[in-house]
Amino acid sequence: MSPSERTLPPRPPPARGIARSIRFHLVRWLPLVGAAVVGYALFPPPAVVITALPAAGQVAERTVVAPFSFETPKSDEEVTSEGESRAFSARPVYRYSPTAYDSALAKARSFFAELERADQQGPGLLKAVATTRVNLGPAEAEFLTVESQRRRLQSVVTHFLAEVLSRGVADAGVLRSEPSRTVSLRRAEVERVVARDSILSFADLIDRAEAAASVIESPAGQRAARRLVGAFYHPTVVPDLVLTSSRREQLRASVDPVKYYVSAGERITTVGQPVTEVGRAKLAALQAEVGKRGSGHPLLRGAAGALLYNAVVMAVFWVLLLFYKRETYDKLREVVFFGVLFSLVLLLTAGLHRAFPGRPELVPIPFAAIVVTLLYNGRVGLVAAMTLAILLDGQWALRESSILFFGLVSGVAGAVGIRVVRRRWHLYLTIGAMAAGSVLASVTVGLIQGWSTVVIVASAFLGMLMALASASLAMIVTPIAESATRITTDLTLLELSDLGRPLLRRLAQEAPGTWAHSLAMANLCESACNIIGANGLLARVGCYYHDVGKLANPRFFIENQAGGPNPHDDLVPSESGKIIRNHVLDGLALAEDAGLPDVVKAFIPEHHGTTEITYFLSRARLLATDGRVNPADFRYPGPRPQSAETAVAMLADSAEAVVRVLDDRSPDLVREAIEQLVAQKLASGQLDDAPLSLVDIDRIKREFARVMSGTYHKRIGYPRAAGVPPELETAERA
Repeated sequence: MSPSERTLPPRPPPARGIARSIRFHLVRWLPLVGAAVVGYALFPPPAVVITALPAAGQVAERTVVAPFSFETPKSDEEVTSEGESRAFSARPVYRYSPTAYDSALAKARSFFAELERADQQGPGLLKAVATTRVNLGPAEAEFLTVESQRRRLQSVVTHFLAEVLSRGVADAGVLRSEPSRTVSLRRAEVERVVARDSILSFADLIDRAEAAASVIESPAGQRAARRLVGAFYHPTVVPDLVLTSSRREQLRASVDPVKYYVSAGERITTVGQPVTEVGRAKLAALQAEVGKRGSGHPLLRGAAGALLYNAVVMAVFWVLLLFYKRETYDKLREVVFFGVLFSLVLLLTAGLHRAFPGRPELVPIPFAAIVVTLLYNGRVGLVAAMTLAILLDGQWALRESSILFFGLVSGVAGAVGIRVVRRRWHLYLTIGAMAAGSVLASVTVGLIQGWSTVVIVASAFLGMLMALASASLAMIVTPIAESATRITTDLTLLELSDLGRPLLRRLAQEAPGTWAHSLAMANLCESACNIIGANGLLARVGCYYHDVGKLANPRFFIENQAGGPNPHDDLVPSESGKIIRNHVLDGLALAEDAGLPDVVKAFIPEHHGTTEITYFLSRARLLATDGRVNPADFRYPGPRPQSAETAVAMLADSAEAVVRVLDDRSPDLVREAIEQLVAQKLASGQLDDAPLSLVDIDRIKREFARVMSGTYHKRIGYPRAAGVPPELETAERA
């Protein structure tokens, strides 16, 4: 919790005229108006009722924006026409038939085997078989009666058929009737596209048979070879009508019955522009969808209603800032930040909705909850998450989703999970909390709406992805938000608490006494601030840097002199007082160069407030011959502590110094010294501007006494062993 996060009673604004007061509040409500306009622009409601469909080419009388996502269906004629067009585009399938190949060769072998059997009974029977089975002429049949010639012919014919038919031969009539120039040819499970004309036909087979028969010298043998090839031929490439028909039916069935998909917020017609055929079809579909849903067009769906809804919802958050976070409301940059943040969430939601319609798991509310919680506190983060969930749920395009429930659950999980970030694994816990919330939301909505297990798991997975994305985006945006609002988060404080930072390394090396004092004071302040509910981390970091101004003249401060000579012995009190006083100004200059945030720089002047440098003021009065000494020369520039953390630092700075010089540091004397110190600060008015109650001060005193009594505890005495020097024994005990 930063100083600005403490709950303080609302302070009335400074007196101003009515006009100035109105202007003051008006400027702070303008970011709300801007965010409301952004919401309307991203999620526009339907502007008008569609009473009559305009003709294509007619000038539109008004702009029509889709109030929700819907589909424009195709007519039955369009579906049929597109289906036939797709079916015609499918290549016909032809397949190689090994059965036909085997049948042709079997037929050839059977013929020659029968000739061999007939030849054993005489040439007459052989001629009779040849002429009846294959319709050979007398000369060709006579050629077959010679065994050597017959065997030669058998070899040529069977080898030719085996070679050519294996390549694939189709029926010439089938190829002539095929309208497609390319076909899909299947061999077993392998399919390739070939040109229709590249497939051999019967005519090609006979031409090649004539060339193959040229090795036979007898014309009768050549004629017999051609006749036998034609007689034994079977087409080995045949059309696969079943597979072709199946594929074409699949293409017909694959026709999307939806002609256009219209997203919520899509502009259908624009006033003054001609209505296109597409626009008219979408208007007709929208009219039918509105009639089917039975929804009219009340005022809340118009521009005025949408803007009013957005403004009223966000006004609740603005009112809460006005009455319960007035210090934030008074700072214009912080109010503008909330307007920009709400607009950014609306923009992200619109983009995600257009990319993934109907996915409420992808609502980016957790991102906003994390950023607000890091900058302010969990309460403000919760209220921001709830406001955004209600705001988004009321947008026309999102009303049918469960975005309110998902946004509330995930946003609350993000705000609660990120309350404390001190280690890197704390961020993992936050992501885990948001992921668990998203899973719970998915299961809950899924059970209510009857989702299947697969849908619930998919929804939960998207929610977990969104948890990771929200945390990542928040880590990117938070530094920008810090710079814009000038609020220092705990993440920045953790970076500043790195003892290896250049300014802290200088302090440890050049002013080790001051550094030791700063460490002791940091432990004391952090403990006390945690007790009263202030920001202990801020107190620790502020104490690290509160005395960096002593780097300008480290030897002029007693904690860095290490028992050596005191340079102040050679200076007049006014010079010494100036050096001591200026370490505040030097510290502010060093802090500015180091880029320290304002809440950390505040520790440098406020831990001294406007107290006096009493030692040198007293010396000046003793040495003044005329008794005239200006106390302002020996007073710190201030201001007095303005926050609980800097007030605790002032008390801790003085308490640590007072207790350190006590001879007897028993718990009772430590408590007494702290009581006197606090009473002195109260009496001098140094704590008047700090938001501390008397109960807080009492808790601080008790915590100081507890911590310092433990730090400066009394050591017990040990009997010295024989022969051990006293100084060595003391060193060992230390």
